[in-house]
Amino acid sequence: MRVLALVAHPDDADIFCGGTLAKHADRGDTVTIAHLTAGEYGGFDTTEAEIAAVRRAEATRSAEALGCDCTFLGFEDGRIENTLENRLEIVDTIREYEPELIVTHHDDDMHPDHRETSLLVTDAYYMASLPMVETEHSAHDPENVYFFGKATAEFEPDLYIDTTDYQEQKEDAISHHESQVEFLEEHGGIDAEFDNLIESVRAQAQVLGTKAGVAFAEGFRRHHEVAEETLQ
Repeated sequence: MRVLALVAHPDDADIFCGGTLAKHADRGDTVTIAHLTAGEYGGFDTTEAEIAAVRRAEATRSAEALGCDCTFLGFEDGRIENTLENRLEIVDTIREYEPELIVTHHDDDMHPDHRETSLLVTDAYYMASLPMVETEHSAHDPENVYFFGKATAEFEPDLYIDTTDYQEQKEDAISHHESQVEFLEEHGGIDAEFDNLIESVRAQAQVLGTKAGVAFAEGFRRHHEVAEETLQ
């Protein structure tokens, strides 16, 4: 099986679905994390290019810790837009990696990049199967999209994945994002929930685990119902 996580920033996959991705990789599935941006707004007192270089290196090490491949699509941090041009780029990425399953952001999120990524991926998922939509790669029809998100009024998971055996691996992957652990501790403000990043992620996994009847879990919403559940 092939799984493609399409995320806005280099640490998003680790934080929201790292345990599930590690679990699939451990099963022998091919798992790729495609980062739309390099997260070049996530820093202080330096240039966007320097921040991007650091975050690409961190994301590469983090993906290795999860047992995943990773790539970067070259969108600009904080400036993702759901345009036809961008949609077709996501279509071509889906066709290139030919995933059965796609994992991405839920569209109810404070971060504009997360919202736009969700819309781009949802639209591209539909378009990727249409032969008359021309891109570099040929048409591909994934089975489903699974959305992850923050605990908000609009995001309520309808699928819980038991990640108990992968929580430590997930936390190790997050620790490779050293610049972001430091940035979020200093940034505060709207990201105050992540002041203690790894501890906050662990607490959320425990809350979801309680709902699922396990020690740690991650939560998702399915784009549509499927006859047989494939994200596990």
